[in-house]
Amino acid sequence: ETSMLTLFVLMSSPNLPVYLREEGLLWERPLLLIFLVIFIIIGSFGMIALLTGVISEGVFEKNQLRVDEARKELDEFMLMLEAKAEEIFSGLEVDEEGSATHEEVETHGMPIIADLFEGAMIDYTDYQLRQLVEVMDVSHNGKIECAEFKHAVLAYAAGVKPLSI
Repeated sequence: ETSMLTLFVLMSSPNLPVYLREEGLLWERPLLLIFLVIFIIIGSFGMIALLTGVISEGVFEKNQLRVDEARKELDEFMLMLEAKAEEIFSGLEVDEEGSATHEEVETHGMPIIADLFEGAMIDYTDYQLRQLVEVMDVSHNGKIECAEFKHAVLAYAAGVKPLSI
């Protein structure tokens, strides 16, 4: 413990005059003088590297916490959006199979989705929303089921645009 304290004192404030006052200590032992000078110079770089490493590690840990927090917020948002999409679809007129027409989704569902996207600051255009309705019908039966509706809305919110679907 005392050797580390001595090293710290020597590194933080090298006081060579103390060594110079010792009669013949440095001048009769030039290798000791060279060693001390090199040790102080290299040690200073080592201390700077150590401090930089500690600071960088703190920044990386803080960034990782931010990434984890953003991921958690996105997961919560997607769960909320999925529930909202299901709620919106349940408000649409559906046939006996539980499917809605393209027109029903476009005229009654998409304005609500547009408001939802606007509130969540998700970029969209009316054209993209119309295209989204067209690509929702994955089964190509001319009708949109709840699962197709939810999947398309969540995919769009996650950044997948209708032209890439």
